[in-house]
Amino acid sequence: MDIKNRYSIELDEIRNYLVDLENGRIYELTRTPGTASCATLAKHLRDNLNALLNKIEKDEPSVAEIVAESSQKM
Repeated sequence: MDIKNRYSIELDEIRNYLVDLENGRIYELTRTPGTASCATLAKHLRDNLNALLNKIEKDEPSVAEIVAESSQKM
């Protein structure tokens, strides 16, 4: 399985943060409670990219694989 498919959930989360930035959905612009600030989005992006790279380097299971395994045990 290729990395894009294996870690699709992790990559989608990163994409969602980028879409928020692209569309100006940041607290500094919208002043909407519950909307992340630029600094928060940057932290999430950094943390998620580091976590994903760590999973890939260590060949750890993706979120989808963990959920699938848990479902089989039920």
